[in-house]
Amino acid sequence: MKFILFLLTLFVYLSANSLQDIRTIKSDFTQTITNESNKTIRYSGKFYADADGKALWIYEKPIQKSIYYLNGKVVVIEPELEQAIFSKFENFPKILTILKSAKPKNGKLVAACCDTDYQISVKNKKIKSISYKDKVGNSVKITFSNQEINIILDDSVFRYKIPQGYDILKN
Repeated sequence: MKFILFLLTLFVYLSANSLQDIRTIKSDFTQTITNESNKTIRYSGKFYADADGKALWIYEKPIQKSIYYLNGKVVVIEPELEQAIFSKFENFPKILTILKSAKPKNGKLVAACCDTDYQISVKNKKIKSISYKDKVGNSVKITFSNQEINIILDDSVFRYKIPQGYDILKN
């Protein structure tokens, strides 16, 4: 039994250390949000992030939306509403920072950021999933697939383009 606990601890420790080496991620994702009434909505799309804190979530289903995180600024482009929303966030969770701060705890990887605790699952040195409770009590699980780690991501990936005629909202 002690040997099994040792192996589990070693695996979690090695998984946490493998996250330290991540500089870029390109991945498909599925985000499942379950509210307190046990109603679930599932989103899917593409995800990109780099070590400079830039990130892009491209939601493809069930709605289209792109969310750009750039130097404390968030830009949300919503084609169905024909609008772009600009916000400033000083304390938004940077996924690579969360991953790099993950520590083994009770056989899992955990990290805390912006008053939220994250549980991270890693398999074969790749992020399998991230789970957490959001600020309104929803359970959120983001599952990653078709992941590419430490590839070259051109900065143009993180440049947003607002289509002509879109409303621009600032908050």
